Amino acid sequence: MSSDVPDVETSELIVVVRQLMGAGLGGWTKEAIFEPVASATAGIWRYRGEGWSVVLKLLHHSDIGSPMWLSGDAEDHWYFWQREAIAYESGLLDSLAGPLRAPHCFGVFHRDDGTIAVWLEDLVEMRPAGEWSIERYGLAAEHLGIAQGGCVGMHDHPWLSHDWLRDFVDRRAPLMDELATDAWQHPLLKEAVDPAIGYSIGALWERRSDLLAWVEHAPRTLCHLDLHPKNLFADEAGTVLIDWAFVGIGTVGEDIGNLILDAVWDFHLLPSDVDALAESLIGGYLRGLAVAGHAHDADAVRLAIMAGACVKYLWILPALLGAVRSHQAEINRRPAADTIAAWAPTIPKVVEFGDRAAELAADLHL
Repeated sequence: MSSDVPDVETSELIVVVRQLMGAGLGGWTKEAIFEPVASATAGIWRYRGEGWSVVLKLLHHSDIGSPMWLSGDAEDHWYFWQREAIAYESGLLDSLAGPLRAPHCFGVFHRDDGTIAVWLEDLVEMRPAGEWSIERYGLAAEHLGIAQGGCVGMHDHPWLSHDWLRDFVDRRAPLMDELATDAWQHPLLKEAVDPAIGYSIGALWERRSDLLAWVEHAPRTLCHLDLHPKNLFADEAGTVLIDWAFVGIGTVGEDIGNLILDAVWDFHLLPSDVDALAESLIGGYLRGLAVAGHAHDADAVRLAIMAGACVKYLWILPALLGAVRSHQAEINRRPAADTIAAWAPTIPKVVEFGDRAAELAADLHL
């Protein structure tokens, strides 16, 4: 047994292992498996014993972490630090329809030091999305469509996030000033990015209210709001989605728009895969909605996806400009040159998605 673990963790682990094994704790080991970036996560650890393995996610309210991901103490804050724990405690995440599910939760413990311990199923044996084919992404989108189609018109809760995408876009506004700098002339960018794309990004930024309104035109449903490959796993029965820290009321299609581009921004797929990924995800999602009995107008769903993908990531080009101008050696935890190679050819897709959203909105008379 590790000697540095407080008694409170041991007592919680006894309860968890009894659920799993119907037996006593016995010997066990602990290893850190995640370095927190967002401030509400104090750490994530894996605990192993004879025949069992579980994960502890420890939540706290802290001002330590990336300035873009600081938690709040109010229920209506975009990053209410207790939201994920409440989502598990309430049973909401056990009510998802179809083959999409959250990890099994073995216990939520409110500790005397003000932290919250969430003990979860270990997915170490499951296949993460970083190893998936594009077709498997489409199947996950179908599973998401079934789940979200079943949540249309669901009863709201005050602790769920609301208008999360609007808050996200507003927080990136200061970055847009980088479009006016001379970073375009940097050797790393001069050949990689056409300066004209900056004018298109700037024009779409001026239309961000329209883009957000088009997303919000879609029906409301329960959204994950951080759908990217690191949070997706395949099991024999379906798809498992982790990290529900931002869970809230969003719109049909909003999560899919996020996943299309996040798969490239975080280096899981190549820029050349974007079109095939978008087709697979959108097709799968529409099938899932139909299975759930909510076969919405396909163009209205596509509009939410295109507009959401565009407006959420208008900040990528300005952030790239700022990172180069300030001589950052790494961008998104990769050497700057590697990140530019992945991001630069994908940035025009942000503009393309915005233009496509405008066409769809016009066709729908919005």
